[in-house]
Amino acid sequence: MPGPKPRLHLLYKDWPLADRLLWERAFCNDDPFAEASGARLAKASQERCMWAWRRFLGFLAIHEPAALEVALNERLTIERIRPFVRHLAQTNAPNSVASVVEALYTAVRAMMPDRDWSWLKATKARLHAAVPAHSPAKPVITSQQLLDLGLRLMDESKPEPGTPISMHDAVHYRDGLMVAVLAFIPIRPRNFASLMIDRQVVRVADRWFVIIPREETKTGTPIEFQIPELLEPYLATYLEVARPRILRRVPCAALWLSRVRGGALSQVGLVKIFQRLSSRLGIRISPHDARDAAATTWAISAPDQISVARDLLAHSDLRTTTKHYNRARGIEASRAYSQVIARMRRKQNLRSS
Repeated sequence: MPGPKPRLHLLYKDWPLADRLLWERAFCNDDPFAEASGARLAKASQERCMWAWRRFLGFLAIHEPAALEVALNERLTIERIRPFVRHLAQTNAPNSVASVVEALYTAVRAMMPDRDWSWLKATKARLHAAVPAHSPAKPVITSQQLLDLGLRLMDESKPEPGTPISMHDAVHYRDGLMVAVLAFIPIRPRNFASLMIDRQVVRVADRWFVIIPREETKTGTPIEFQIPELLEPYLATYLEVARPRILRRVPCAALWLSRVRGGALSQVGLVKIFQRLSSRLGIRISPHDARDAAATTWAISAPDQISVARDLLAHSDLRTTTKHYNRARGIEASRAYSQVIARMRRKQNLRSS
C-alpha cells in the first residue's frame, strides 16, 4: 500500500498528520498555562522524546504500516508495545530499551494529557526494574589520573615557541586538553562535545568560564564552571596554535574540532578519542567516566560534602548522585573541586620527590 518508505526512524515530515499536530501543540507551545507539558521539558528531554517517537513510528512503518492510519490513542497499545520492545532488545541493552519506552511515555503524556497512560507508565517501570544490576567492570579512576593524562598529552605535543605545530601534535594537544578539562569540569558528553566559543565557553574579564543554560541540560539545571588557572595557559595555546591548525571550515565556533572534517567534533568522535586514549591509562575509559571519577574524587577527599558533588554533576536530585555514583552549585562547586584536585596533586608530588 502507498505510504512512507519503511525505515527504523520515521522522519517528522512522514509522520501521520495527527501526530505532527499533537506534537506541535505539546512541544512547541509557549503558553505557560497550557495543559501540555512538553514545551517545559529540557531540550535534551524533548530530543529523547522525538527520538523515541520516530523509532516507534519507524517500527510500525516496517511491521504494521496500516497502524499509522489509526488514531494515536488507539495505535499506542500494549499489544504493539510488546513487539516493539522485543524489536529494540535485539540491538539494545535492557536499560536502553527501558529508556526508549520511558521517553514514549513522556511524549504521549504531553501529546494527549487527558488520556490514561497508567499502563504505559507501569510498563516502563517494569522494564527499568528488570535491568540487570551493574557490577564494577573496571578499576575506579580519579579525576587526578585524568588530569595527569591530559597534561602529559599536551606537554608531549606542545610546540616550541615560533615553531608551527604539526597536525599530529595539534590533535594530541586537543585530546590532552579535552581530558584535562573534563577532569575539572565533568559535564555530560553531549554538552561537552557541543561547547561553542563565545556561547558556552566565554571570557569574563581575565578568566574563562563554561556556562550552559538550563534549556541545554538534561535536568533543566543551568551549569556554570570556572576553568581553573592551571589550564588557562593550555587553553590559550590550544586556541592560538593547535585549534587553528585543525580548523578547515571557517567560520566554525565549536571549541572541539574534528581532524577528519575540520569542523565541529561530534559526540561519537569524542567517544572514539577516549577509546584511543584508553591505552595510556591501561583501562578502557569513556567521556562519561569523568563524572564517575569526579564523584570518586569527592568521596576520597571530602566524603562529608556529597551535596557539593550533586551541584558539580548538575544532578537535580541528591539521590541520583548517591544511587548512581555513591562517592561529589555551579562556580562555587567547580572552585572547591579544583582545590581538591590541587591538594591531591601536591600530595602525590611530595610522595614522588
